[in-house]
Amino acid sequence: MNSIESFAFVITFLLGGVILIGCFIILVVLKSTSLKQSRFFLAIALFGLIQHLFTYLLFTTQLIKQWPHLLGIGFPLLFAVGPCFYLFVKSYGDISFQLKWVDSIHAIPFIAMVLLFVPRYMGSVEEKQKMIQYYYDVLPTGPVAFSDWLQASLHLVLLFIYGMVAFYFIYLRDKKNSVLLKRFSMLLIFLALAELLLQTGFLLTGTSAITTEIILSGLMSITILLLGYWIVDIKQILPVLEGKKYKTSPLSETRSQAIEEQIHLFFENEEWCTTPDLKIADLSKAINIPSHHISQVLSEKMNSNFYEIVNHHRIGKAKKMLRSGALQRISVQAIGEECGFSSKTSFYRAFKKNTSMTPIQYVEKASG
Repeated sequence: MNSIESFAFVITFLLGGVILIGCFIILVVLKSTSLKQSRFFLAIALFGLIQHLFTYLLFTTQLIKQWPHLLGIGFPLLFAVGPCFYLFVKSYGDISFQLKWVDSIHAIPFIAMVLLFVPRYMGSVEEKQKMIQYYYDVLPTGPVAFSDWLQASLHLVLLFIYGMVAFYFIYLRDKKNSVLLKRFSMLLIFLALAELLLQTGFLLTGTSAITTEIILSGLMSITILLLGYWIVDIKQILPVLEGKKYKTSPLSETRSQAIEEQIHLFFENEEWCTTPDLKIADLSKAINIPSHHISQVLSEKMNSNFYEIVNHHRIGKAKKMLRSGALQRISVQAIGEECGFSSKTSFYRAFKKNTSMTPIQYVEKASG
């Protein structure tokens, strides 16, 4: 086996491995019922990246020459990655989220590319093979037409724009686990910007398309692996396989009940509930119970998670304050802060989720 064949084998092995890992990540995302409808947007965005990695694999192994009808078949999906990621961020943690007619505008890039590629899909084998061979040849040196650059880079421009919009939206909404969502956004922004700069450089220098795709596939593989690590490892955003992950737990029924009582006693203390940035580690330290045992009891016995139970007790205190006429002395934001919420937005969102009303509406109903 010569050096070229060895290199091709390594690339094939690595890309194939990342594709398999990516498929597993998508299954994990779809399994996570805690993400509600937002999991479908995240799954589509991930699939858009992974299927393009499969295209890279077809070219690096030269299998595309044997299956020319696969040329460009998944390319329009790249135009769905940015919009779907934005809709994931927008819908994450919002159980009342519903797609509106105005949201259909986000499907325009994908639909437009599908229509644009229809003639190419319908082309003959000879035409596709000729185009495939073009990718393996050295591109002509000299000035690159703007249309050629735009065709190769438009999906990256779109991904960069949507990544920036999603990042800004996270700041506006103050979403739970916003640190993780910001990581997701920053990673996709970096991917789009890095590939855009590299691809532009390769076009200007006349580098062959196949060499370009090998390098860009490596960058995209790293992106998918990082996304996968954050998704699977961070249980706050994906508490997957709930009810199954504790099958091997040593907790007995009696022990579980005892821990549940300790949790209830802990949250009876309003000082704990209203502590900003309260974490499960704080609860674990206070009652001297391992955090994974607390998570198990919350999930199995109390049908909840740490953030939900904290917000439940915080909203309970907020309702008491509202019924006692606190709005006559302080603002809604001040009530939220006194109950432990970091912002007016997070308070409103949690209050509406708990009561299906805004604080003002709750006061009006209580006084009526």
